Amino acid sequence: MKKTLFKFGALTLMLCLSFSSCKKKKIESQIDLPVVQPEVFNSIADFFSSKEVSSEVFTLVAENGGQFTTNKGSTVTIPANSFITMGGQLVTGAIIVKLKEIFSTNDIIYSGIFPRSNSNILNSGGEFFIEARQNGSTLGISDGVFIGVDIPAQAIDNQMELFFAGPDEDTDSINWILQPDDSLAESSFTFNSIDETYELSLDSLGWGNIDAFDWSIVYIDCNFNLTGVTGLDASNTTAFAVFQGQNSVWPTGVSSWGSISNNLIYETHLGSIPLNLVVISVVNGQLYYGLLDVTPQAGITYSIPMTTTTSTNLDQVIENLP
Repeated sequence: MKKTLFKFGALTLMLCLSFSSCKKKKIESQIDLPVVQPEVFNSIADFFSSKEVSSEVFTLVAENGGQFTTNKGSTVTIPANSFITMGGQLVTGAIIVKLKEIFSTNDIIYSGIFPRSNSNILNSGGEFFIEARQNGSTLGISDGVFIGVDIPAQAIDNQMELFFAGPDEDTDSINWILQPDDSLAESSFTFNSIDETYELSLDSLGWGNIDAFDWSIVYIDCNFNLTGVTGLDASNTTAFAVFQGQNSVWPTGVSSWGSISNNLIYETHLGSIPLNLVVISVVNGQLYYGLLDVTPQAGITYSIPMTTTTSTNLDQVIENLP
C-alpha cells in the first residue's frame, strides 16, 4: 500500500513538474512573440513620405567610364571621359551616378511624377531621372559623348517619343516636353523588340521619359462621392485615375481641373476611357482607400465607398490594377 501511494505521489509530482514546465515554456513563448504595432500616419503627407521612391547610386572613375544595372533592370553605359563641370572642364577621378526609375503605377502615384504633357495624358514606356556628381557638384556630359540608358519597356506603342522635364530631381509637379525636331540636342532612342527595352542615347542629364500621346481621348467633367468616412477634403485625401491597358495615371481633383471638398471629388478634365479611380485618405491616423472600376460619363456623380486598409495591402491593390 505504501509503495502504491509512493508511486502515485511520484507520478503526481512528475505531472505537476511537466505541466509547470510546459506552462513556463508557453508563457516564455508568448513573451518572445514580436509586438505588431498598428500603422499610424500623422497626415496624408506623412503616408506619402513613407512611400517615397528610392534612387540607386553607383560610383565609377570618370576617365575609365563603366556600366551598371539597376535592381529594376535598367542598364547604364558610360563611355570614358564622359563628364565635364558646369564650367566646361573635363572631369577625372571618382564620380557618383544616380538613377531613379518611375516605372510602375505605384511608382507614379507615390512619386508624383505623372505622365502628362500640359493637359494631355501620356502612355509611359518608362520615366527616369539620371544625374552625375563629383564632390557634391552637378556634372554635365562632354560634347559629342552619349550616355546609354536601356530601360525595360513599361508600355509598348509605335507612337512613342522622347520627352524631357528638366534637371531638378525634386519637383512639386512635372510637365513633360517633347524634344522638338529642330532641337540642337541629339538624344534619341530605339525599341529593342527582342528583349522589349527602350535603348536611349542621351547627351544631357535630368528627367527623361518615353511616351505616346493618345489623341483619341475625350476629356469630360464628373463627380465622385466618397462614403464610409466623413470629413474628406484636399487636406487628407488624394485621388488618381489609373487608365486600364496603359501605363498612365492622372491626378484627380487637383490643380485647375478639380477639387476635393466635403467628401466630393470634382473633376473637369478626366479621360472618358476605362479606368480605375483610386482614392487614398488618412483620417485620425488611419489609412483608408476607395476603388472604382469605371468608364466615366460626363455629368454623372459616382459613389466610392472608403474602407480601412494597410499600406502593404494598398500597394497590392494598386499593383494588381489592369
